[in-house]
Amino acid sequence: MWRGQTNYCWTPFPTLYRRIRRSGYSDMQIDEGLVRHAESRILEEARANGLLRCGGSVLEFMACMQHFGGATRLLDVTSSLDVALYFASSRHDKVAGVVYSYRVNPDMRVSIGEQPNGQDPDWYDLTDRCRGGRPLLVKPRSYEPRIVVQHGAFIMTSLDGSLADPNLFICQTVDSEARPILILPKLKPSVRRYLAAKRITEESLFPSGIEGFSKARSANVPIRL
Repeated sequence: MWRGQTNYCWTPFPTLYRRIRRSGYSDMQIDEGLVRHAESRILEEARANGLLRCGGSVLEFMACMQHFGGATRLLDVTSSLDVALYFASSRHDKVAGVVYSYRVNPDMRVSIGEQPNGQDPDWYDLTDRCRGGRPLLVKPRSYEPRIVVQHGAFIMTSLDGSLADPNLFICQTVDSEARPILILPKLKPSVRRYLAAKRITEESLFPSGIEGFSKARSANVPIRL
């Protein structure tokens, strides 16, 4: 699996870890107990707002929340190297981008909505499977065109110690391997041309009508007049 980031300085942590950081907690304070407490608050609020019914799939809710910009323990990845290259080269031409290569063991994979009994695994059973910092690959349903064209998936884990300790998102561990590949600033325009020739662009990767159109014409994109 792959993950592209347009700035190599950004730590590839899941958005919930980053949200907790921005709430005043240090990496030493962020551990599995704190992450689970934050998740329980999110789930309580979701049920109170009618977004998650009693007995509903927490796994699918978390995947949907992550997809639409919410902060979860899921880290966005893709099975397409070209898609990762796009996200590593699409912005910030004065700083290097990075593509992370992640290895996940075959026995640590789950596909939403494809269980034999028709029910997704319990969320906390999954996080318990990840104890020791093991990575779990989550494949979402193809309910939205962006997931399909971006070959999207997620990686999740259970923190073993604190966020300050070595973890699978940035280090090689017993059960996983994360390898960064730098995309130098001078190479970014060439990478974009290569991808454009393959029709991998902002508009093709964000195909939901106005979303892709708007992103391709955002304040960060040069305009030709």
